[in-house]
Amino acid sequence: MKKMNKKTKTIIIVAAIILAVIGVCIKALVKPGRIAGFETAVTSIEDIRIPEGTRIVALGEATHGNREFQELKRDVFEVLVNNSNVRALVLEGDFGGCALVNDYIQGGEGDPKELVNHLGYRIYRTQQMYDLIVWMRQYNETAAEDDKIRLYGMDIQKDNDDKVYIENLYERLDASKYADYSARMDELLGDSYDTYDASKYDEIIALMDEIEADLTANFDAYAEITSNEEVERARIAAGVIKYFMDLELNTTNYHKFRDTAMKDLVDKILALEEKEYGTAIMIGCHNGHMTENKSSNFTFLGMFLNEDYGDSYFTIGTDYYYTSDNLPGTSGRTVQRFCSDDPLAYQVGSMPENRYYLDFSTVDPKSTLGKRINHTISTGSLGEDYNFTYKFIKAYHQLNYAPTDMYDAMILYYEVNPTEIWEL
Repeated sequence: MKKMNKKTKTIIIVAAIILAVIGVCIKALVKPGRIAGFETAVTSIEDIRIPEGTRIVALGEATHGNREFQELKRDVFEVLVNNSNVRALVLEGDFGGCALVNDYIQGGEGDPKELVNHLGYRIYRTQQMYDLIVWMRQYNETAAEDDKIRLYGMDIQKDNDDKVYIENLYERLDASKYADYSARMDELLGDSYDTYDASKYDEIIALMDEIEADLTANFDAYAEITSNEEVERARIAAGVIKYFMDLELNTTNYHKFRDTAMKDLVDKILALEEKEYGTAIMIGCHNGHMTENKSSNFTFLGMFLNEDYGDSYFTIGTDYYYTSDNLPGTSGRTVQRFCSDDPLAYQVGSMPENRYYLDFSTVDPKSTLGKRINHTISTGSLGEDYNFTYKFIKAYHQLNYAPTDMYDAMILYYEVNPTEIWEL
């Protein structure tokens, strides 16, 4: 076969880009039609009711960079706290950092504006996440002891706050062990994120094993000084540091390893909540992580949860028709506008409000709306990355599945606006 020359390759690439641009322009001019029955099927999020026996409610977000989706975490969690047995919010955020924030939520000291730094990612340094933390603390100030709410993180991409949480606990438990473990962790892990000594991997794992073993052997005695929950959080934190080390060294299956570890953390958090409080949990993360099917080559969490928990795993996806999304660019963050082509979210544009809840179980599958949600449609999906090709290749910012294959319900917006990230 004759080898293609450089000029021919360039012509083909340019032609492909031109065709892609033409396709995008044509699709932008062709709007979805009206869907009969949509307006009577949707409700407000205050009407969310989860099925009896639900143990995990998952709320997705179609993007990380829109303030409406960050506000929704608090809004939906508050509805669930009022109308169900959910009392814990689990973020796609740092486990140790969220444990430190939870100390504040339970009445501890701290500045909530500084505490948003500990949620795990720069995208959470926003007014919306600050408001969430403040609201959770204020709720607990007047709640009965058995009605208080708690915050967790389920991610493993950082190590320092897990170390700090363990140190804080041992400072109250045992002075000699605190001095020993702190010194050894400082030497091996450093005093900030990403300052660990990779050449001492075996020593780090061995130290975390030792700490886990000590917390297990002395669990009851330590819990008498603090609480079962705090000791268990520290034990999980030691395991998270091991996951972090393995993730840093995992170059071939990074995404699957991360989601597998997050599934393990969700299992442990749920077990803790059910044992200590008899309550269910809500997780908040990107749509891609929580979908019931494998809607991305990089996300597996929701599929794993759906396989293990079945009908006791209730999923609420989100989408927009238009987004102005705060995304990372090559020279700093930038706001980029996209259209999802989602025919469901499009319906919201002609309605009084910008946000509606659609529970798929209330829709007749034989109706016009039922047929749409049970067949493939385009929905929006933007993560924490961006380059100019996203503008021309829809596959980079859309999912194409039947909504009922991904979720049990959806919250739909016509248009969503960018977050404003604080410089802290």
